[in-house]
Amino acid sequence: MARARRITLPFFPHYVRQPAVVPAFADEEDHRAYLYVLGRAASRHHLAVLGYALEPAAVHLLVLPVTAPALSRTIGQVNREYALWRHIRERRNEAIWAGRFQSCAFDRPQIWAAMRYVEGLPAAVSSREAHHRGEDPESVLDLELWREVYGPARWARFAGIADPVFEAALRNGAATGQPLVEMAQTRAATR
Repeated sequence: MARARRITLPFFPHYVRQPAVVPAFADEEDHRAYLYVLGRAASRHHLAVLGYALEPAAVHLLVLPVTAPALSRTIGQVNREYALWRHIRERRNEAIWAGRFQSCAFDRPQIWAAMRYVEGLPAAVSSREAHHRGEDPESVLDLELWREVYGPARWARFAGIADPVFEAALRNGAATGQPLVEMAQTRAATR
């Protein structure tokens, strides 16, 4: 059976979820290694990282690809290099990631709801602190767009707002690989 086609739209934000077979992160050193590899790969393949949450069972990313192949090339490189890091560190060779990553594109106006969703996940490490401080010590995030619209003080007021309808659509879109680019138009028409 053929797998569903994953659609990547350049210059549209994407939510990415990479499930793990085993706990993907054992400690702070693993988190730092993953973020380092993510930052290098994103820079190399022209992918802006807008937000992230690193859970033991999954990685959640909010990204903006410049080209269609940027997303798959970045995630592929990160998965390979991080798995190699773990294999060397632990001296064993077991699968970390559970198959292909899941993703979906969505409209730019929904970017802030997606960021609140990702940063609201119960993750040990996320971009939440960087957005509240206004600086990214890991040098992974592209904070330019966020600074233009929010900044730390304004973001603190809006960070806790949830959009359950959009969040459910985002999870479903990632599972199917289908973009949500028409969702904003549909919601506007029903109001």
